[in-house]
Amino acid sequence: MEQEVFVVSVVRDPGMYQTCVRDNPCLAGCRLVCIDNREKNRAVPVCYNEFLSSNPSGWLIFCHEDWQALEPLLPVLERLDPAHIYGPIGVFVEERPFCDHLLVRGAVRQSGKDGGSPVLVRGLEPEGRVDTLDCQCLIVHASLVARAGLHFDERLCFDMYVEDFCAAAFEKAGIRTYAIPLDCLHRSAGRIARPFRQALRYVRGKYAVSRKRYATIVGHLNTFGRHPLKPVRKIKK
Repeated sequence: MEQEVFVVSVVRDPGMYQTCVRDNPCLAGCRLVCIDNREKNRAVPVCYNEFLSSNPSGWLIFCHEDWQALEPLLPVLERLDPAHIYGPIGVFVEERPFCDHLLVRGAVRQSGKDGGSPVLVRGLEPEGRVDTLDCQCLIVHASLVARAGLHFDERLCFDMYVEDFCAAAFEKAGIRTYAIPLDCLHRSAGRIARPFRQALRYVRGKYAVSRKRYATIVGHLNTFGRHPLKPVRKIKK
């Protein structure tokens, strides 16, 4: 691939980063950007925006230090249209008259920090349009970021910043987001904690008037945007 590919991670656990990203042969040919956040513990969107301010070119992969590609990344990128946003798993809210339907699309392997006994988390469909992606991995082309003036909301410290990025891109410029087949492992089970709920309240206020209803991959009741009181049903396999 002739285009540059940047893999950007905000790092607090160098050992985990080395295992999942730095020593990962599936990232051969990529430029790894390690943002050491151990001392300052800055909000992830602040770190990501500082990288964007350097005006990079080519594909940008923003991923957690515990996100591990399990297949070569460059061939996956060669199939993508730079006019959209991508990631391995996300959700789409299908708005209906009486009850909205939430569809999970894509897949990711989930495990503890040691990577043992991974569980495949997958949606109803292996790929397709989603409203938002999970924060573990976001893929976007630098040309789209520059053309649409995209950025991460720095009021979101460690949760919901990718969900907001996807929703804001659609609200602002009609940019669509897609889940794509990408074999990967996320070494974090995750949990809904107080900071996540605070972030959710913030985006609910931010998108009180919106083009559509959005949701997060973390729990089917975690919706935001238009018609927040309308019932929502998660479509399962």
